[in-house]
Amino acid sequence: MVANHHAGMRIFVGYGYNERDRWIEEYVLPLVAAFGCEVVHGKAVYGGALSNEVIKAIRTSEAVLGFTTRRDPVTADLYRTHEWVVHELLTAHAQDPQIPWVEIREEGVISPGGILDSAEAQRIDYRQEDRAACLVKIAQALRRFHDLSNLTMIRLGPTEAVDQISPLLDDPSFVCDCQSLLGAVQQTQRRLPVFPIKGGLFVQLRGVAQGELVRIIISAQGHTWRSHYESVDTVDVRVKE
Repeated sequence: MVANHHAGMRIFVGYGYNERDRWIEEYVLPLVAAFGCEVVHGKAVYGGALSNEVIKAIRTSEAVLGFTTRRDPVTADLYRTHEWVVHELLTAHAQDPQIPWVEIREEGVISPGGILDSAEAQRIDYRQEDRAACLVKIAQALRRFHDLSNLTMIRLGPTEAVDQISPLLDDPSFVCDCQSLLGAVQQTQRRLPVFPIKGGLFVQLRGVAQGELVRIIISAQGHTWRSHYESVDTVDVRVKE
């Protein structure tokens, strides 16, 4: 049995709450809402250190947009950005599983360094003179967020294997991994929880692409059950020892 979830996403938007960044409220927040997403931000409680309320808002969101725009001038052409926005992006990055995030960095802003630079592929460059190009890239990022958010619930089978696995769900050695295959590219294994739901055992996959095949590997107490690579459109992903 397969169920797909397409409810509107919660998108946390971190930005500078000042006149210079008013365009984010005028253009970006409506754009996020136009994608059917719920906009979340920490405007009421912003500051240098993140409050528990903001951290909770990030952790309960499904993606984060962080605008590292100009704040304090260092030289005539270089600026520091908003410390709390950097912290918001790092909070999303540190979650397990990681919350998808994109940094929108304004031209002239000094790099925050560290993780934000090492994950440069997740960055959009912003020039005040070319705001339209930035909005197009943000729309593309929202499209990717939407694709990543799609959840697929897969039932494990056959009954004989499920009967063997079920008593081991709470065993300290129990692990369930998923590996996917898209075309000829085999993706890195990722850890998944297994849910005992009436009618069987289920795993929940996020962001499965069209045509992507998945393989489930379960281990506990020295035993291992594996499936072949299968489509998520199958009735059951069948594992065997």
